Amino acid sequence: MDQYEALTYCGIYCGSCQNYRKNMNCAGCRNEAVLVDDCETKVCAVKRGLLHCGLCEDFPCAMMEDFYSFDKPSRQVARQGMERIRQIGADAWLAEKKAEQGLQGE
Repeated sequence: MDQYEALTYCGIYCGSCQNYRKNMNCAGCRNEAVLVDDCETKVCAVKRGLLHCGLCEDFPCAMMEDFYSFDKPSRQVARQGMERIRQIGADAWLAEKKAEQGLQGE
């Protein structure tokens, strides 16, 4: 498993999603081609060669502001995740998230 597999480009932690954890219908946006090919966040980050949007010199761009402003709880979680990632780095954030779920060492 890629060490960043559970890190989305927008700041959501895949490991908190039952569909991802149980490999039901989502392999995460880094592995999933069919379900997320239309995700402009992923397309932009990949095109720029970025691990996540928080590394972009234009962050938060208009596209991300629109994404985060959508009235849906998961979008606020994504914004908070990205702010934390930018604060402590992707590796530390992933370790934090795994620890929250009792997944150290996985």
